[in-house]
Formats: sequence, C-alpha cells, structure tokens
Amino acid sequence: MSESAPRIRHVEAIAEGTVIDHIPPAATLKVAQLLSGAADQVFIGINLRSERLGRKGVVKIAGRELDQRALSSLALIAPGATVSIIRDYRVVRKFAVPLPERFEQVARCANANCITNHEQWPTRFVVVGERPLRVRCWYCERAFPASELALL
Repeated sequence: MSESAPRIRHVEAIAEGTVIDHIPPAATLKVAQLLSGAADQVFIGINLRSERLGRKGVVKIAGRELDQRALSSLALIAPGATVSIIRDYRVVRKFAVPLPERFEQVARCANANCITNHEQWPTRFVVVGERPLRVRCWYCERAFPASELALL
C-alpha cells in the first residue's frame, strides 16, 4: 500500500464510544451480544485482515464505555482483545483487556455438581493459567478452560 493510498475503513467510525479490536473471529458475535444493550448502536466486522492474528473481529459500540463487569466478561471470551475509548472520533485511551486475578458473578461453573448450580451462591473463579485461559472454581475447586464456561 503506497503512502498516498487512502486508508480503508472496514467498519464505520464512531464519534463517541468503545471499540473492541483483535477479537478471535469465532468470538466476535458473542462479544457483540454480550456487550450491547437493546438501545446501543453496534458495528461489527468479522474476518478482517490482521497482521497479529491473521483474521480478527471488531465490535464498535457507539455512545458507551464499558464498565468493570463488562471488561471481566470480555476477558473470559476474548482475553487477547484490545479496547479503545473514542471521544470526538479520536482514540483517547487504548489498552489490552485486563485479565483479573479472579472472576466474580460473570459465568456459571461448568461442573454440573457444583453448589453454585444448585443454590444461590455467587460464582467465583480464580485464574490458574493465561494461555490458554484456565480458571478454577472457588467452591468445587475444579479447573476449566474459560471457553467451557457459560456467561451469566
């Protein structure tokens, strides 16, 4: 691509909001569904070219920044993603999705016999491995790949 060639935007720019980039393509729709509310304007790009991943997904949510709970949920399904905060069409902050030491009340335990699946206990998982992401249930002490957990 020459210097004079225009930069092509695959997904429309937003004036204010959040961009989640470098999402594994298979997780893109799950991220969009998880993070968007009924009134949100959401732009989705799937299987876009990426130097880092080969192919990637992008989700843009206009008019909203993600709270800590949303970032924790995002870390479970797309731990390598990046988040950009957009104001007046400019990136004012960009960061890797933070991987917390533990996840609380964002997913169900994959162990059908775990007490959290039968009684009203808040779920809690401790990170035991990062690549691939593995977590251990605080209550039943079983470890799982994060991909096996169902988000709440």
